[in-house]
Amino acid sequence: MKVLPISRILLVDSQKERRESLRLELLKFGLGDVLEAQTLDAVSGPALPENTNLLVVQADDPDLIFQNPYRDGGGIPAILIVDLPQRELERASVQGGYEAALGMPLSPRILYRRIGSVLQQARRTSRAMTPLQISSVTSDATGLPSA
Repeated sequence: MKVLPISRILLVDSQKERRESLRLELLKFGLGDVLEAQTLDAVSGPALPENTNLLVVQADDPDLIFQNPYRDGGGIPAILIVDLPQRELERASVQGGYEAALGMPLSPRILYRRIGSVLQQARRTSRAMTPLQISSVTSDATGLPSA
């Protein structure tokens, strides 16, 4: 997957050790840049790092799943990670505006593969847009959605 070495992922997780461990594992697989944040509030809006291509949110409490704030208007694709049965996981991801969802316990390899498929889908979607739409929502280097 050609876009993975140049992609910029934002990993949001309230548990520092788990977040750092997952970031290191993803970097071992060859992801370009994995940034960390404790909460989504800390990086919403203008505080979001420039050229972020994907948001990964790991929720501790299934009842407190953040809505993807970038879901509308050509926003950033997002993956939800939460401990729920498969049906509820799918429902929570759709309601929250996530492109994909994974349950726990989480395998970093599975997340890596899911990141690749979500980025690939985002790239296909951006290519299907008109040139004017693309210039307003994508990063020049990758062709992927950015903030």
